[in-house]
Formats: sequence, structure tokens, C-alpha cells
Amino acid sequence: MLGDANLTLDAAGMVEATRILGASTVMPVHVDAGAHFTEDITDVHSAFTGAGLGDLLHVLQAHGGR
Repeated sequence: MLGDANLTLDAAGMVEATRILGASTVMPVHVDAGAHFTEDITDVHSAFTGAGLGDLLHVLQAHGGR
């Protein structure tokens, strides 16, 4: 139904989107939300740090859910 549409971003995609959008703050959500994800917040942090964008990344702490 959606063809080749990419509905999620991997860590490299997040870095690219940050650059394209000129974002000053990035707060990744749902990164560790399920077993179907192939990367976790550690991968995201590494990608941003490696790209020199680590200072833009703000990781929210889980509150325990419902």
C-alpha cells in the first residue's frame, strides 16, 4: 500500500534528517520500543557523536509507562 516508503529512520537517517532540517534539538522516541528495531539508543548516540552532532541529541528517560 505504501510501496517503498520508509516509515522509520535508522540512526544514519536521523543524522541526515537533522542536517537537512537544520534542527537545533533532536529527541528520539520509540527507539527501544520493540524487538523489531535493529538499532537502539546506543547506536543513535554513536551516530550523532560520530557526525559531530552529539550536543543536539537529548534522550528522554522512560517514565515507566502505564
